[in-house]
Amino acid sequence: MIVAQGLTHRMSEIYTNPESFDPERFAPPREEDKKDSFALIGFGGGEHICIGIEFAKMEMKIFLARLLQRYDWKVTPEYEPNNYHQLPFQVEGKLQAQVSNLERRN
Repeated sequence: MIVAQGLTHRMSEIYTNPESFDPERFAPPREEDKKDSFALIGFGGGEHICIGIEFAKMEMKIFLARLLQRYDWKVTPEYEPNNYHQLPFQVEGKLQAQVSNLERRN
């Protein structure tokens, strides 16, 4: 048995426009990830969901906030998203980004 997060997280039965970037789908009142106990399976689901899920979510927010505070990010405009509907997943190219340290500018 294989659980493919890359496919599950792109199911139109669960998520509205699953291929589009829409972080609001997880916020109230929509909360599309709560439609099914296994809709968002990064931390498991059901009775055996990871007990550290809330701690991990907070750590991710802190880590992302620190990255955004300390660095300026620019993504190459030619970037094309991968096709995650094909198995096995293949890398079609590399995401190019320019990162500069904001603290050194001051």
